[in-house]
Amino acid sequence: MQIKLLPLIVAAALSGCSLAPDYQQPSSSSEQQGWSETAGKQDMETALPNWRSFMADKHLQMLVETALKNNKDLKQTILDVASLKAQYRVQDAARYPGLDASGSFARTRTSDAYTGAGKVYSNKDLATVGITSYELDLFGRVKSLSDQALESYLASDETRRSAVISLVAQVASAYMTLITNQELLELSQDTVKAYQKTLNLVETRYKAGYSDALTLAQSKTALHSARATVAQYKLAVAQEKNTLRQLVGAPVKWKGQDRLPTEDGKMLSELKVGSNSKLILHRPDILAAEHTLKSENANIGAARAAFFPSISLTANAGTMSSSMSNLFSSDSGYWTFAPSLSLPIFDWGSNSANLDAAKIEKQSSIIAYQEAIETGFKEVSDALVGQEYYMEEWKAQKANLQANEDYYKLAQMRYQKGNDSYIDLLDAQRSLFSARESELSAHLNLLTSRIDLFKALGGGWTAADQEKSTSVKEAMKTIED
Repeated sequence: MQIKLLPLIVAAALSGCSLAPDYQQPSSSSEQQGWSETAGKQDMETALPNWRSFMADKHLQMLVETALKNNKDLKQTILDVASLKAQYRVQDAARYPGLDASGSFARTRTSDAYTGAGKVYSNKDLATVGITSYELDLFGRVKSLSDQALESYLASDETRRSAVISLVAQVASAYMTLITNQELLELSQDTVKAYQKTLNLVETRYKAGYSDALTLAQSKTALHSARATVAQYKLAVAQEKNTLRQLVGAPVKWKGQDRLPTEDGKMLSELKVGSNSKLILHRPDILAAEHTLKSENANIGAARAAFFPSISLTANAGTMSSSMSNLFSSDSGYWTFAPSLSLPIFDWGSNSANLDAAKIEKQSSIIAYQEAIETGFKEVSDALVGQEYYMEEWKAQKANLQANEDYYKLAQMRYQKGNDSYIDLLDAQRSLFSARESELSAHLNLLTSRIDLFKALGGGWTAADQEKSTSVKEAMKTIED
């Protein structure tokens, strides 16, 4: 009967009950709504492409691929995930008994002065296989700690996916901002040339007596102001290059020849979003918040189990002999079996406080999960509205730019014929520069809102997983090197 008792105890421990509360996914009012009143009303399923399909520009694709391999923040995030995975493996291993083997040899000499019978030599040879301090998980404490570690690891992996999506969006935004600033720099440089040409004409007319000093001063003022604008955009281009270089994690080959496309869809695909907002629950940051909530839920189980007895087993079996030759003889075997019981009696409220803290942490995680949903809902709604209205703005700014180009040509022609003053020409030049600047800014806002929408919807949820194996290998290679 005693021989059958140990397997039954071990089986009971491995299938111990859990004191963790049954997990229920918290509800949120946002996921029951549509995205917004002005956008996302299509009665269709939202199918997000991966980033390679979404970003049609080949240079941009190359930059993103390089960033996914070299970005230091992403590598650090991946290593954090690997660390938590290892910690989970350590914690999960505590659920099962570990088997240790050991062997020892000792030879002792006792002095003649002690024994009074001459020198005495003794040997002790020992070979042991056994289980050391294995906790019988009758109340699920160890299982709850394992579940907590697992959920923490899964939360970190969702954070990694979110970091991948964020990096893709950051690189795309930085690249398009750099292109826009480069175009604005060239526009301001062309404006300087136009102002210089006008100043030369005014000076000629002034020397000939056909222009006054006020017109000459105004022409010089416009030129100096345009040169200051050139310096501003030179700084903006240089800083954006540095930003892109940091994101990519490697030198960026930039020739300054890229341009924003004149037609929509040439750089970024338009995203069609259906009215069902429940897909927001697939966002990596929201999944990470839910895994954190599950982790805190499991922690309550561990805190509850601390109120109950803890039973640990130590068992060894092996051979022992005073000589190596008899170590494995039939009569050299021995065994020990030492269970221990620990029962909390009075702890000054420590276990109760730990349980209260675990429950509070769970409630905090519920709020954080619901807040993550609310944040995601707002970001998607903002991006949808932005995509709609920025498109309207861009179309209006393009029409305004065309009107200002016609206005400038007419003003230039009338000034050269002497029909209008220089003030009229200067006003046309400034209006044209402002219109072109506004058109580029509106186009950039449209593209940025499209990137924001792609990111807010989760960035093509499987896209982050496609980068996992390569990124982990690259990050782990850093450790090995």
